[in-house]
Amino acid sequence: MRLEQLRYLSDIQHTNSISKTANRFFLSQQSLSNNIRQLEKELNVVLLERSPFGVNLTKEARDLLALSDPFLKQYDELQNQFALQQENTEENVKHIRIYCSSVLATLVLPKAIAIFSKKYPKTRVSVKEISYKDIFPSIEKNICDVAFLSINEEYFLEQLNTYDASKFHYNIMITDRLVACISAQSPLAQKEIIEQSDIVTRPFTYLNIVPLKKNNANNSNLALYNSHNIEFHRRALREMDVISLMPRYVYSNLFDNKHYVSKFLEGAQQTIYHTTIYPNTTPSPIIKELVNIVTALI
Repeated sequence: MRLEQLRYLSDIQHTNSISKTANRFFLSQQSLSNNIRQLEKELNVVLLERSPFGVNLTKEARDLLALSDPFLKQYDELQNQFALQQENTEENVKHIRIYCSSVLATLVLPKAIAIFSKKYPKTRVSVKEISYKDIFPSIEKNICDVAFLSINEEYFLEQLNTYDASKFHYNIMITDRLVACISAQSPLAQKEIIEQSDIVTRPFTYLNIVPLKKNNANNSNLALYNSHNIEFHRRALREMDVISLMPRYVYSNLFDNKHYVSKFLEGAQQTIYHTTIYPNTTPSPIIKELVNIVTALI
């Protein structure tokens, strides 16, 4: 039994997909499948059940992860703390450049930086909010040290294929789903699901996602608004019969259920990743620690 085999199995628990987990670990599907089969043979149990909808963990696999996940977290923390102790004090006196294209990360960054700065008072931290389009180029050119973004799964994997994936290290903090947010006073509030026809006949906005052409009848360019400006979305929802498409966690954290409601969107099974990404060139342990603080707060 190897640590990486347990990590692969733990990831499949969230993706329900051999191909998605393989992409996330930069493996071939065959290599990943072989690792799981070796683990099954060693333990003499079946760990995955395959279906037309993907793969699911068996009871034995869930029992295994219940025991191994706490150990993996402790192992990662031990590695990080040891690396921190080995760092020269002068190396800690540096500037960490954070680029952010995530509303969810922006919510917790002030508190995360405050916690971090108490431990590393000589380390300067700066934050710049940028478009999701600039995240990968900025990491590739070493313009920033770490980036936080909320992004559609398809676009994220597309970017990993466009750029040299070996240059990036990423950690998916939360796997999310797309929802449609509407005013509690809207006639649509009585519906169970928002249909494509509802979007075609009403103004719509995008909040913290890449415009989804296939989910809005190829009318993404007709969107009323596409930005992280929360107040604009709130006012538009209050004053117009508008639909705002956003990640579920963003809705839960920023839109109260007294004035707004969320609905599933017809045909939209889009997965949204709230993730962090940084160069794959042996990043400083203090950057990893900052990432861990943000992840814990989210």
